[in-house]
Amino acid sequence: MSTFAGLPVWVWILFGAAAVGALSYFAVRQLRLHRARRAIDNLIGSVAYDVLKNVLLPTGTGEQIHLNYLLLTQRGLLVVDLFDVPGMVFAGEKMEQWSVFGPDRHFTLTNPLPLLYDRIAAVRAMAGDVAVDGRIVFSMRGDFPKGRPDSVLRLDALHDEFPVVDRSGGATAAAFAPIWERIKQAAQPNPLAG
Repeated sequence: MSTFAGLPVWVWILFGAAAVGALSYFAVRQLRLHRARRAIDNLIGSVAYDVLKNVLLPTGTGEQIHLNYLLLTQRGLLVVDLFDVPGMVFAGEKMEQWSVFGPDRHFTLTNPLPLLYDRIAAVRAMAGDVAVDGRIVFSMRGDFPKGRPDSVLRLDALHDEFPVVDRSGGATAAAFAPIWERIKQAAQPNPLAG
């Protein structure tokens, strides 16, 4: 029986097959995650003429605040915080912690609404008279069996509140163009965002 580095060749073949299998699994998983993230980005972007994603905006106090998404919509500007968590979400406007009962684990997250309101305020400071709104958006993997706060929705309900835009016209977006350009100039890519 032939050996290599003190082990039989069949052991090396087995190690090689296991390594190829693990790499294939990892590559397919990463590809699925990438496609799912792109689908989410496309759905969120469908209600906007233009999108800023994972940017830092000045707050007016010399600091910066991170925005997951800032959208130029038909109605003005929309700040979106995205949560892609699986399971049942128990959330309330005044609750300090929100609970998520997922298929594999239970965890809590700090109520994201106060931070959303801070993000909206930072955008309003730059937007002047342009309407600014905000939503916490959960992917379709999250469900709200006991209800949800008004500023929270699932991704599949986004089009119910914000219509899909026709980007070919751009007439509505033109009304907001100077403000949008000023915000785009002030926005910086967040180096810590993935």
